[in-house]
Amino acid sequence: MIGPVVWGSVWGHGPELARYLSGRAKVKYYNPLVPAGASAPSFAEKGAYPRLERVEVIRRSCRLTTGVLYGVAMEWQNLIAAVRSNPDCLVTYYPLGSVLALLWCRLKRKKSLFVFADLPEILRSRLARFLARRFFLAITAKLATAGCVTTSRLLFDDIRKITSKSILVPNGVNLSSIPGRPEPGLIDDSGKEGSSFTAGFVGYFGEWVDFEPLFQAAQLCPGIKFLIIGEGANREHLLSRARDLKNIDFTGALPHDEVFARIAGMDVCLIPFVLNRTTDRVSPVKLFEYWAMGKPVLATPCVELRRIAETAPRALSFFSGPRELASALNSFLQDRQVLREASGEALRVVQDYDWEILGARILRFIEAEKSGSPGGQ
Repeated sequence: MIGPVVWGSVWGHGPELARYLSGRAKVKYYNPLVPAGASAPSFAEKGAYPRLERVEVIRRSCRLTTGVLYGVAMEWQNLIAAVRSNPDCLVTYYPLGSVLALLWCRLKRKKSLFVFADLPEILRSRLARFLARRFFLAITAKLATAGCVTTSRLLFDDIRKITSKSILVPNGVNLSSIPGRPEPGLIDDSGKEGSSFTAGFVGYFGEWVDFEPLFQAAQLCPGIKFLIIGEGANREHLLSRARDLKNIDFTGALPHDEVFARIAGMDVCLIPFVLNRTTDRVSPVKLFEYWAMGKPVLATPCVELRRIAETAPRALSFFSGPRELASALNSFLQDRQVLREASGEALRVVQDYDWEILGARILRFIEAEKSGSPGGQ
């Protein structure tokens, strides 16, 4: 597996798929080439993803910064990784950086899978974005002999224009590994009565996150505490912006176990994404982690989130600005029964997004006897 993230830096699709597959095969997980000047991870590494007996993690770094030469280095190093590991199946998340490895797999009649989880727009280099969007995405999708896995409806629609060998499998969470996870029907928030009401965010402070509605809602709701967990290049700016807001607390990066302990103390969790073409196609892992802890979620109305909310309208609702966010938070604050019902729905629905279910769907797709048969949802 040519992993999308450095093992232990964050949790998400790549490491979870590797963990699932390691119960059925030996997995070699190649970290992405860490470029010079790479930003710090959003979470502390300790406890994020323990080493697994059947997962060998290969750490890689690069003296180059992101750009054309870095892309060339990615292609070459990923080809070397494929040749040296000689896998039965290669899994990659890169439309630009693994074409040679996929070509090698095709020539050697080996299975290969492309996981399409993000648009090329996330690439920093303008030239890389152009090349990936116009050429390499289609090449990668067609070279993947086992087909393509997409993580959102719009990504599925995009890739189906290129190949019929595709399947939609959203992000999810490994429920068995989450410490302190409440069971459906056993929610007890009696200890929360009289305590401060807390709304929280967990994640990387990327350009796709808009904290301004949170700051303004904090001004409108001085009695509600806002807890922000994570890290990012713009952290100092955000701290400066929130300096005069006494009900906002930034924790910085935290170990995996502590993050879930903090989520357990929240009443409502937040996904304040910027609305654009990229976030409309994102299946955010944080949604399912929030749900796994029985927390209702308030989010900006991205397309994929609206699709998911069709089966969980109480556990996932939306706001378009700070006043709507403040109003929704106050509604939960004033009606604990509504909050409990939303929490119960979250715990029930998240079971459909357990990696034991999602991983099995991907494995069946890889092992399909008729590799030329069309995929599905």
